[in-house]
Amino acid sequence: MKVLLLDADGVILNKGEYFSERFAREYNLPLEDVVEFFKGPFLLCQKGEADLKEELEPYLKKWDWDKGVDAFLKYWFDSDLVFNEGIQSTLSRFREKGIKCYLASNNEKYRAKEICRMLDEVGLLDGAYFSADLKVRKEDSKFFEYVLTNIGVEAKDAYFVDNDQKNVDAALHLGVNASLYNEHVLDDLLAKIN
Repeated sequence: MKVLLLDADGVILNKGEYFSERFAREYNLPLEDVVEFFKGPFLLCQKGEADLKEELEPYLKKWDWDKGVDAFLKYWFDSDLVFNEGIQSTLSRFREKGIKCYLASNNEKYRAKEICRMLDEVGLLDGAYFSADLKVRKEDSKFFEYVLTNIGVEAKDAYFVDNDQKNVDAALHLGVNASLYNEHVLDDLLAKIN
């Protein structure tokens, strides 16, 4: 293994309560009104086909959010982007073994920028790949084709960890070694590397 690819939400970042659930609860909104955005226009934003700020505007009105889109994104990202406990030391151990570590994430451009800012502050990874930049989400093997070509490694030399089976399946389909995330998967993988 030369390269480790890791998902953001649920692997590098804590996967607590979905933001949509928290927002609906804190602002006393019907959950289906919030989820409508995240299962619709937000997916286009993740593929780089739409701008999150523009897509949010009509929903913010519907949700009676009168503080503006930038305040909404700050509210969202400040509470939603929290490192998974212990991930920094775990990834340092991979990098000490000469394995490059990259983020591979379905994220739109504003959230991606904030994730990169956080990662740059701690020097946690060697780079990041986002669906918004690649114009394809991880459940499509083309995402991994691009990443591997860009890094310059063959599929057999990469390992991918994600908390969503459809993304793991897309990587496996291309020949990338991949596992569904659990709290032991990275330690188990480290133990196999000599």
